[in-house]
Amino acid sequence: MDSGSGGSPPPGSWVNVTNNLANMASQCGNMSSVFAKPDEDLLIAGIALDGLWSSNNGGMTWQPMGAGSGSAVITNRPSSLAYDPTTPGRFWESGLYNSGGVYETTDDGNTFAQLGNVTHCDLVSVDFSDPSRQTILAGGHDQSQTLYRSTDGGMTWNNVGGGLPVNTNCTVPLVIDSQTHLVGCAGYGGGAVGVYRTTDGGATWGVATTSGGSSAPLRASDQSIYWASPGGQGMTRSTDNGQDWTDVTGSGVINGVSPVELPDGRIATLGPNYVMISADHGITWKPASAMLPYSDAVGVVYSSQQLAFYTWHFTCGFNGPVPVPSDAVMKFAFDYETN
Repeated sequence: MDSGSGGSPPPGSWVNVTNNLANMASQCGNMSSVFAKPDEDLLIAGIALDGLWSSNNGGMTWQPMGAGSGSAVITNRPSSLAYDPTTPGRFWESGLYNSGGVYETTDDGNTFAQLGNVTHCDLVSVDFSDPSRQTILAGGHDQSQTLYRSTDGGMTWNNVGGGLPVNTNCTVPLVIDSQTHLVGCAGYGGGAVGVYRTTDGGATWGVATTSGGSSAPLRASDQSIYWASPGGQGMTRSTDNGQDWTDVTGSGVINGVSPVELPDGRIATLGPNYVMISADHGITWKPASAMLPYSDAVGVVYSSQQLAFYTWHFTCGFNGPVPVPSDAVMKFAFDYETN
C-alpha cells in the first residue's frame, strides 16, 4: 500500500456560492449537507430546521424544495440523500433531530412523504437490486445497537442492530440486497471501528474489516465499495460486495469524510488541506483544488454539469438561532476531462 500523495494544486480559487442561504435562521449544524444530483444540474443543500434547498445554476440562487401541495415539511438536520438510479425524480432523505428521520420524493423534490415513525437517522440506504425498493436501512444517530430496517418501503421499521457491537455508533449502512447489508462503525464512545456484514437481513452480524466505517461509503460504478476510516486513518476497498477488504490508503493523506466518484471513474475526497483525487483506486492521491477555504470543511461533492467541486461547513451554538454562515458553501471549478 502506497499512501503517498504528490503533484501541485491546479490553478483557480474557491468562490462563495452561499448567496441567499446566508444568514438564514437555523440551529447548531445549520448547513448540514450539500449534494450534487448525478443525473441533472441540481445542487441540494440541507439546512437544519429549514429543509432542503436546490439550485440549478451552480449555487447562484437557491429555492426551497418540498413546496408542492400536500408535501410533508422537513425540519430535521439533513444527513444523507439516496438517489434512485433508474427513476430520476425519486430519492430518499435522512436527517437528525426535530422531525421525521426518513422521507421520500417521487417528483424530484416538489413533494415529500415521511416514511414511518423513525427519527434521528444518520444515513439511509435502499435496496436498488429490487425494482420495488422494499428494503431500506437507516442508522440511528448516536445510538448504540440501533439500525432500523424496513421491508415494506419504509411504512414500518424494526431495529436489527442488536447483534452489532455495543458502545459505538454503527449508523452508516449500505444495502447490497434484501438480505446482505453492510454497516460502518466509527468507534465513538471507545467502541469498535470497522465494517460489519450480514447475509440474513440483520439477524446476525460479523466483522468484515476493522478499517473503514466512517461517514457514508461510496459504491462506485465498477461496483467497488470505498469506505474511509475515522480520524484520517485512510481508506479501505472491497470488490466483492463487502466480503473481503484491502486497505488502499494509509493515515494522514485524506480525512474521514465520504468519497465521491468523478465521471471518469476517479475518486475524490477531502485531505487535510485540499480536495484530493485518486486515479488508482485510492493508492496514490494528488491535490485537485486550491487550498480549502476553511479548516472545518465537512464534505465534498462533484457536479459533472457544473464541472466543479463543492465543499461546506457549519457553525454551532445553543443560545437562540444559529444563522447559516455567509460562506457556508464554496465552489472550485475543476474540469475532469482536462485535469
